[in-house]
Amino acid sequence: MNKATELSIKGESIQSLYGSYLKGNYLVNRRYQRKLVWTVEEKRSFIDSIVSNYPVPLILLAEVSTEKGKKFEIIDGMQRMNAIMSFIDQEFDLNGKYFNLETMADTKFLMDSKKMAQKGEPLDREVCAEIVRYQIPLSVFQESGESHIDEVFRRLNSGGRHLSKQELRQAGATSKFASIVRKLSSNIRGDSSPTDILDLNSMKNISITNRSLDYGIAVDKIFWIKNNIITKEALRKSQDEEVIADIVGWVSNEKGLRSSSDILNQLYGFSIDSSEESSLASSVELQIQKVNEEKIIQNIQHVFDEIIGIIEYSGKTFNSLLFANQQAKISRYFQIVFYAFYRLIIEENMSICSRDDLVGCLDKAGDKIISLAAGGGNWSAREKQTQADALHGVIRKCFEPNQGVDPARNQWVTRFENILMQSSTEQSLYDFKVGFQPLQENLESLDNSVLNKVVKTLTAMANTFPNSKGYCLIGVADSQATADRYQKIYNDGYQTYSSFFITGVDSEANKHYGNIDKLFTKVVQLIKAQPISERDKDNLSRNITTVKYFDKSVVVLKIESGNEPSIYDGKYYVRHGSNVDEVLPENFGQLFARFRR
Repeated sequence: MNKATELSIKGESIQSLYGSYLKGNYLVNRRYQRKLVWTVEEKRSFIDSIVSNYPVPLILLAEVSTEKGKKFEIIDGMQRMNAIMSFIDQEFDLNGKYFNLETMADTKFLMDSKKMAQKGEPLDREVCAEIVRYQIPLSVFQESGESHIDEVFRRLNSGGRHLSKQELRQAGATSKFASIVRKLSSNIRGDSSPTDILDLNSMKNISITNRSLDYGIAVDKIFWIKNNIITKEALRKSQDEEVIADIVGWVSNEKGLRSSSDILNQLYGFSIDSSEESSLASSVELQIQKVNEEKIIQNIQHVFDEIIGIIEYSGKTFNSLLFANQQAKISRYFQIVFYAFYRLIIEENMSICSRDDLVGCLDKAGDKIISLAAGGGNWSAREKQTQADALHGVIRKCFEPNQGVDPARNQWVTRFENILMQSSTEQSLYDFKVGFQPLQENLESLDNSVLNKVVKTLTAMANTFPNSKGYCLIGVADSQATADRYQKIYNDGYQTYSSFFITGVDSEANKHYGNIDKLFTKVVQLIKAQPISERDKDNLSRNITTVKYFDKSVVVLKIESGNEPSIYDGKYYVRHGSNVDEVLPENFGQLFARFRR
């Protein structure tokens, strides 16, 4: 056996695992790892097995080198590791009782320092002591490159007992096609992250949960489930990604594609059976390169946002809008609607001119206009095209040509939600402010101190990691108390998304500046007067935008790292979590070296 692949197999106590978890030593690579989808009931069942001293499956880790030293990528066992850590972290109970924080030194310290609070009635300490002494079977191997880990993961799951077909297709896939599917699927579910590598501690913030918890994403609010397009169980098996893969394959292929499991395999470069379609993966890859990966994501995302907007406007779900009686499986019908919208919005550069008429055209369209053959694993390209053409002809009157405006600029719904969720896993690159003015009921004169702090924070973000992007969203409250105070001062409500409160800046703009356009112009002027480099002034001015989230206008300020550190008022700053720290002269060398690398 090659020394690089020698396994270290041992038992490690839950107490020891939890200590490493607190240090951020466990990593999740989202290129191949499945979503966190275990329900609370499944987590309880696993903890009950530990309490009952039953044997549990081995957890496989790969030791990897990072800038912060040696870490461990979880190759197999992420759901189990999360169940253990989240139980100790008080996220769920066992038979009505929570893990006793007095049991371990680590948890007692967190409780004493007010970083964690004991929930409900604690489990007996003797039981908790038995839990933390339990030896989890652990296997660690030395990685020898990304492709090595990918292959280990794929072989481990090749029997299909653990992963669905789609999860195996995506596992470790590095093509542009797979990247687009992965990013779009995460964006639409809401579990996107700024990087592929996350520590296990952060994964819970974007986990998919079946309960109304104060973290993660409620499965009932995910687009596919909320609109009865696919089932919860289908989502767990990544069938939403199959729909997205079908869509990406269709819009990226000039001749259109039939749908089948075999075609999906070929799009990912597997199971090439016929010479006619043997080059399908490379053909689609070439088309993606011609158009540009980010442009395809932007186009598809924009069409999704338009469909979401129409569904919200109708006051119905997608299922109830298209059918008189709820249908069991309608992902194909969604694709037909998507293709018709895509042709109008992207290919013909049109925008909706009458939402009322469009809702009227879509009402019962699944019964009256779209006629699909029943079931089966194959769906012909001709049927897709014929049905999309039929719907396109009916709804075209509800659209009008764009007047030279980029339609994607003003439709940021899903992208905005993604930024909110990404902030949960990488706080140092995201910041939120409720407005540009202090929350004072009788503000006598305009105060620029908030913008000064925002720009200073953005320069610190640019210095935190090379080649990074930092965001500050103005019009998002950092707590419900702040949102309530905004509502009291401006007599204006707010929207909620996950644990975020979107107030918008409309009321502030109208009161202090006249309207949102005047506020925007003023902010651009003030940025030019900030004590920052000309490069950063240009960067911020080019990347400032106003997005509409429902009826709320949010100002988005973005900065991109340059080839040297950003300076604010003669000083350098970096961001650690939500704190902005000045870089002292003795650390300048380390800061500049980071950018030279």
